Amino acid sequence: MGIIKVLDESVSNMIAAGEVVENPASMIKELLENSLDAGSKNIKIDVKNGGKHVIISDDGKGMSQEDLLMSVERHATSKIRKKEDLYNLFTYGFRGEALSSIAAVSKMILSSKDEESLIGSAVNVSGGKITGLKEIQRNRGTTIEIKDLFFNTPARLKFLRKATTEYMNIKDIVIQEALGNADVAITLILDDKVSIKTTGNGLDNAVVEIFGNNVLKNCKKFSMGYLGNGSLYRSTKDSIFTFVNGRMVKSKLIENAVIDGYYTKLMKGRYPFAIIFLEIDPQEVDVNVHPSKKIVKFSDEKFIYEKILKEIENSFERDDNFVSPTLEEKQEDNFLDFAEFSKFVPLKAENKQFEDIKVEKYEKKEINDKPIEREVENKLKEEISRTLEIPAKVPIEDKKRIELEISDSENNFNWLEEEKEKKKVENIKIEKPISINEDIKEKKLEKEENNFQKKNKKIDFKVLGQIFNSFILVERDGILEIYDQHIVHERILYESLKEEYSNREVSSQQLLVPIRVLVDPRERELIFENIDSFTKFGFEIDEFGDNEILIRAVPIMNFRDSIENIFREILRNLKEDKSKDIRENIIISMSCRGAVKANEKLTQDEMEIMVEKLHEIGEYTCPHGRPIIIKITMSDLEKLFKRK
Repeated sequence: MGIIKVLDESVSNMIAAGEVVENPASMIKELLENSLDAGSKNIKIDVKNGGKHVIISDDGKGMSQEDLLMSVERHATSKIRKKEDLYNLFTYGFRGEALSSIAAVSKMILSSKDEESLIGSAVNVSGGKITGLKEIQRNRGTTIEIKDLFFNTPARLKFLRKATTEYMNIKDIVIQEALGNADVAITLILDDKVSIKTTGNGLDNAVVEIFGNNVLKNCKKFSMGYLGNGSLYRSTKDSIFTFVNGRMVKSKLIENAVIDGYYTKLMKGRYPFAIIFLEIDPQEVDVNVHPSKKIVKFSDEKFIYEKILKEIENSFERDDNFVSPTLEEKQEDNFLDFAEFSKFVPLKAENKQFEDIKVEKYEKKEINDKPIEREVENKLKEEISRTLEIPAKVPIEDKKRIELEISDSENNFNWLEEEKEKKKVENIKIEKPISINEDIKEKKLEKEENNFQKKNKKIDFKVLGQIFNSFILVERDGILEIYDQHIVHERILYESLKEEYSNREVSSQQLLVPIRVLVDPRERELIFENIDSFTKFGFEIDEFGDNEILIRAVPIMNFRDSIENIFREILRNLKEDKSKDIRENIIISMSCRGAVKANEKLTQDEMEIMVEKLHEIGEYTCPHGRPIIIKITMSDLEKLFKRK
């Protein structure tokens, strides 16, 4: 006799419920998304008893009596009809499992009315079985009341967390759904107190209503949503809200793209506040990966990653206002980590537009696009030489190389100007490239033009002096700016080293006397795991006993610190972040150790060169993510002196 049997329907329903209804928050997510799929504009969620008693009501299209009875059956859905529909989804739900799974582990009352019906209907369900049906008077829409959640599954009931924890998880879900559906008014009531209330007046209002004015003021709009600045950095990834075709998802790919987009703008252990909306062909994304539908899979992950990364990098390009803190009066920030639920104070939502709240954007000045002249060439030569003299004098061979590069640049720019003049005369409009070679040529031309514009963009500033032999005071655009001289020079060196050494092997020089470095077993293993990368970067390292190594050769470059200190800095960075490319770690370590230090006197010329070079680069955080500039406006000073 066979031992494999078909499970009883009641048992299989409970198993399915375990996949869909893990806790009250996952149940509310399913019910809320059903209301959104129904086209609701107003949704109210009333939660009591730690999430075991929930009432959710909406003003959606509602259901007829026939559909109401069918809705609690397994795999009964209005969203799809055939398997091909799974690859062209525009709704949150599609499996037809949510209501039947919830009904299987609770006592439920469903009432609904659609536009065509003259009267509404209400059905009672207990443990998955319909126990009553009646007609009622009600408006169009649906109301679902869940009582005694998990009453017939004691083990699952036992593992429910305390009420504050369950409420925190529920609030997390509602916040994400409210951000993804900013045109819908959503109210969450926890134990008779309004916790979240949005008015459905757009995303700006939703951000203010959920997090507060200060969060919106410190966010930057870009093509895919919002990016928070340094004042909104958090200790976890929970503040990266990601949506794919309007569906809230957790995607490691998208999170990594966002974090990498903030590269060198984030301090270690910090994560950004970001709201990302990705619109993609439904056929290119699979949402049917997990019962919760939170996890998605993309057909072309590389394209998605690069698209998000590029958009974020473009939004940050040359924007010093967004990454530089401004000294101002302390304001109360309503934005809290979700873990701090006990401190959360709900905001009072009013039915109005927050039109007066705008994100300040850095206005780029018009670039004077003129061909290079002899005076500009000479000035560039002087500035390059003077800049490089900060760490040390420039060797003769480097000066020759710089002169050759300037000569080549002049030829390139002259050719570029000739091409521009031809286009003006012939009035030719360039369309999409018709061949790979032409595409490469066009991109090279564009890169040369961008480099030319950056080098010749006039930045008006006035260096006022140096304070504490550590900070540079600058007046620019009517604002007092304080520059950290070490970080300024560190960023300059980082960009220079990265451009010069990241894509090729580095020449090395033999040391007359090898340097002995004491290392522990873990450091020793780390060094010889990455010995090829060290060699390509110009280091020659040999074993010397169990706890020592010999450094026989080092890269040919100017060192402002001892070779041993620089090498230990590289090891420290490698141990802290093994996932980072070793060449990047070496560049960061050498730029940090090679930069001018605090308490180091600089001349007026040196300060001016450093500030000008920084603005040419257009990056305003150090490679570790710390801000380079702090700004003080005239208004800030007047407030500090009580003039305002």
